[in-house]
Amino acid sequence: MKYVLVLVFLLGIVTLLFAGCTANEHSLPGTQEMKSFSTEGGYGEAEYTARDKVEMAYEAPVPAPAMASQSSMQTVSPSDQKIIKTADISLETQNVSITTDKVTEVASRFNGTIQSSLVSAGRQDRYTGSVTIRVPVKEFDPAVAGILVLGKVLSSSLQAEDVTEQYVDLEAQKNALVNQLVQYNRIMAKGENVSDILEVQREIERVQVELDRIVGKMKYLESRTSYSTIPVRISEPAQVEPPGGYSFAAVVNDGIAGFIDMVVWLFIAILTLLPLILLGAAGYLVYRRWKRRRMA
Repeated sequence: MKYVLVLVFLLGIVTLLFAGCTANEHSLPGTQEMKSFSTEGGYGEAEYTARDKVEMAYEAPVPAPAMASQSSMQTVSPSDQKIIKTADISLETQNVSITTDKVTEVASRFNGTIQSSLVSAGRQDRYTGSVTIRVPVKEFDPAVAGILVLGKVLSSSLQAEDVTEQYVDLEAQKNALVNQLVQYNRIMAKGENVSDILEVQREIERVQVELDRIVGKMKYLESRTSYSTIPVRISEPAQVEPPGGYSFAAVVNDGIAGFIDMVVWLFIAILTLLPLILLGAAGYLVYRRWKRRRMA
C-alpha cells in the first residue's frame, strides 16, 4: 500500500512538471513571432518610404505650442513681460518751430530717435507741426512728462498693450519648428533614395518658411516693446482781432483792395458784353444807311 501511494505522489509531481514545460513552450513561440514581425514583417527601416519618415518627424516628441505657452505664462516674471506703450499728444504753443526743436531735444535726451517731423503754414500765417519720436520703453514716462510741459495740452492719451501671451505662443511655435528641422536634417543625412531626399527637402523648405515667418513676428514685437512711439501734434493759437475802431492803414488797404476789385469786375464785364456791343453797333450802322437811302 505504501508503494502505491509513493507511485501516485511521483506521478502527480511528473504531471505538474510536464504542464509547466508545456506553458513555457507556448510562450516562447509568441515572443519569437513578435520579433519576426518587427524585423521581417515589412516594417524595417530599409522598407520605410520618405513620407513615412516625414510622418515620424512629425510624431517626434516636440513641445506643443499651446501647452508650452500656458506653462511659460505661469513662469513669466514682470520684468519679462512684453508691453507695447504708445502716447498721442496735442499741444498749443506760440511758436511751432521752436516747440518742434524742443521735442527733438527730448528725444535725444532720453536716447530716442526722430521717426518723422513736419512744419507747415496755414491760414493767417498760423503754423502747425507734427513730430513722431521713439524712445526706449524704460524712458517712456519721463519722455512724456518732458513733452507735456512744452505747451498748452489740448489732448493726451496713453495706451499699454500686453502682448506677452502672443510672444510666448510664437516662441513655442518657433521651438517646435526648430525641432522639426532637426528631425528632417537627421532623415536627410541617412537618406539614400533620391525621391525620398527630394520629398524631405520639400518638407524642410516648408518648415523653414514657416519658421522665418514666426521669427519675423517675434522681431516685430520685440521692436514695438523695446521702443515706444510718441506722436506729437503742435499748433499755434488762432489770432483774435481787436473789436471796434479802424486804423488809417487798414482803411487805405481796404480802399485799394476795393478799387482793384472794381477794376477787375469792370474789365470782366466789358469782355463779357463786348460781342453784344459789337453786334449792336453793326446793326445801328446798317439801320442808318437804310434810312438815308429811303429818304433819297
